[in-house]
Amino acid sequence: MKKILTSLILLACCAIVAQAQMPAAVQRNLPSIIKECNNNKSSQELVDLYAFVDVDGDGIKELCTADYNKKYMSTFKISDGQATRIRTIPQGDIDWQPLFYIYSSEGRDASLDITLKHRPLFLNSIQIAKNRFTTDNETWLTEGVDVGKMKRTYDRIIFKPHVGNAKFVSEKATGKNGLFTFALTDAAMSKKMFRGYSDFQATPFIVPQAWLKDHNPLNYTRWLQGEKEKSASSDITNIISHSFGGRKIIASKWIASCPTNERDFYMVLFAPEDNKGLMAMVCVAEGEVQSAHNEWYELSEDNKYTLNGQDYDKELFFHAPQIMAMVATPAGLELYVRWNSLEGIHYSIWREIDSEWIQIQDDYQYLQAW
Repeated sequence: MKKILTSLILLACCAIVAQAQMPAAVQRNLPSIIKECNNNKSSQELVDLYAFVDVDGDGIKELCTADYNKKYMSTFKISDGQATRIRTIPQGDIDWQPLFYIYSSEGRDASLDITLKHRPLFLNSIQIAKNRFTTDNETWLTEGVDVGKMKRTYDRIIFKPHVGNAKFVSEKATGKNGLFTFALTDAAMSKKMFRGYSDFQATPFIVPQAWLKDHNPLNYTRWLQGEKEKSASSDITNIISHSFGGRKIIASKWIASCPTNERDFYMVLFAPEDNKGLMAMVCVAEGEVQSAHNEWYELSEDNKYTLNGQDYDKELFFHAPQIMAMVATPAGLELYVRWNSLEGIHYSIWREIDSEWIQIQDDYQYLQAW
């Protein structure tokens, strides 16, 4: 009896250890999982949700995925660091979460990632004319940041394709938080790097020099607030609509183009279906949809409003990502973006994995309640 009890305790401990290691194993396998889930799916059926559920009763939770409408569900058992798809799918009341936030919701091992191990920091308060660029730990909440190391080794400021040598200038306490200010070592480069941008339009980021080993900032053009808006051409809207299963497009807006990889980025608003709305950032390359980030909305009965009271029309493009850098990496194309939520501003890194965009890092500046 004593031996049986000991064995049961050991099995329970092994299950707990395996469960604690689940996020890292999922992180390693996420690209292949996403690719398998999205195979032969339309762009509106991309994997959108995830949950950890013990579907086979062995005491260890499996990773379950689904598209937004839960038409397609998949389950992956993570064992010995590998992900294996199994037939059993979750049943009942499942606590589904948006896949877009899997890194921030479940945590991640930064050392496993070519970008996260360098912990890029957005400089969300800048004075171009004074050559001063500031980040604050109220925005990034010290998570994953060694402040001492940051002041010693963060020496490259990135904006669009520009890379500028930088130096730490000053630290200022603001209550329990701190402001950390950097400057370009060549002050004259400030005008070149931010030509055509005002202080509030640009959000560069700062990294250690080692970041450049696996990251190549690309040249691109983008829409800036105040410029004339350009809608997608009829050829492009037809390509996008076809990729989204023929769903009707009611508004579109060009947001960026990158000639190096022949990518064009658009915000697209689709007609409601079954009281569900869909807005997407769509990347078109070589005449087809390469990837998308879908934002779904539950709508009022007349389909005129989202459940948080926003009009369901082109004004939703207020939430469109403002791209501060496009970066080629061995792990996939990355977008360094600033985007508006209802109560503040997000400073995020989005990575293209297969045919969709996953948020791998997100910092947040709270402004006010909606």
